[in-house]
Amino acid sequence: MRRLKDLLVAVLFASLVIQCVFSQEVDDIDSQGEQLPSYLRDDGIKRVATLKQSNFERTLKHTKMLVVLFYMASKEHPESEKAWKSDEQMLEVVARVLQPQGVTVGVVNVEKDYALAQALGVKFAGAILIFHRGKKVDYFGHRSADVLISYLHKMFEPPLTVIETKKQRKTFEDTDSSKVVGYFEKGSPQYEAFEEAAKNYQPLIPFFVVSDKKQAKPFRLKKINTFQLHKPFEKPITFTSDKDSVTEESIKQFITKNKKQVIAKIRLEDIHDVWSARVEGFLITAFVRPKTEDGAKFFSLVKKLAREVKDNEKLTFVWVDPDPFPMMREFWQKSYKIDVNSPAIGVVDPKLNRSSWFKKKGKEPKLKHMLQWIQDVLNNKVQFTAANDENTQQAPPPPQQQQQKQTNQHEQIPPPHKFQEKPEL
Repeated sequence: MRRLKDLLVAVLFASLVIQCVFSQEVDDIDSQGEQLPSYLRDDGIKRVATLKQSNFERTLKHTKMLVVLFYMASKEHPESEKAWKSDEQMLEVVARVLQPQGVTVGVVNVEKDYALAQALGVKFAGAILIFHRGKKVDYFGHRSADVLISYLHKMFEPPLTVIETKKQRKTFEDTDSSKVVGYFEKGSPQYEAFEEAAKNYQPLIPFFVVSDKKQAKPFRLKKINTFQLHKPFEKPITFTSDKDSVTEESIKQFITKNKKQVIAKIRLEDIHDVWSARVEGFLITAFVRPKTEDGAKFFSLVKKLAREVKDNEKLTFVWVDPDPFPMMREFWQKSYKIDVNSPAIGVVDPKLNRSSWFKKKGKEPKLKHMLQWIQDVLNNKVQFTAANDENTQQAPPPPQQQQQKQTNQHEQIPPPHKFQEKPEL
């Protein structure tokens, strides 16, 4: 039994190291410039609760919102120790600000309470879960107090925004992220199911609702009990079915199936979900300032490229507008050896912090050259450069080959990033 526990703990340490190496670099860089006012700084009073199997349910029952970090820390693993100390300081600030509003912040030591973490569906050490309104939400945002506090504040807002006026419709139009709008009769079971589903995605995917034919018309929602998923740079996807099939679960399934964007924008609120070592396949990354003339032209090409290959599951497209990230410019330029002020597109490996970048042929980049470059990426023909290293490396094998190789090498060890069910003894 002891040997089994040691094995599971070893796997969790491995997952934490892989998860936190890139995340900590990103978060530490931005945090260097973070100047919090005095009332947001840690005052030395410990407010973060230590949660265990014995007190978790009781704590959850007596709080409006519960924010929990599942951590591992060991002096033998400096990465995990560094990540834990940074997260602990952040959580103390969050607890100080939000405790008066009924928010409880707690931590679970995964090594000591593995069973609790597994029961809650935690998949990697360093995870943050938010329990609110009967829902469990993963937090993949920037690890800083100001971003997390803002995120949690938004979760206290109503899960549905009702559209009854032109001004409210403009709020929908001004939302440039993925969003959902539905046409339901107020008070109906379908309306309530839509509202319950919204709680699972708050605040990253806002939900809007209309309840009369006139307001539904601009959205081309012709039939009651239908809704649409709107994604940037794509046509809306409509859920149409009979009223009995509109349930919280069917809405969640629809969004899960269709939520992947042709190209996703990096935001502080979900940076470690979009830009993640957990991404399967190839992470195609564009650095673009779309408000500039060159940036607008280049971004138009990138969107066309992403649409051309959108059905390839091995490719995930993200774009970064560097302007909102002034503290990270130097990190990106040193790591990827590019000028982030000029448009660029490349393939990034967050796990190993290495990259390979498209080189234009001629004065202006062309779509056909980008498409050929994508084929070279898929066929393992590009050269990777490690961060702070001029030596190039051959691209890794395609995802299927990588997975097979890993399985052969670690037959007796559960894969990283995953909590495994304990086998029967």
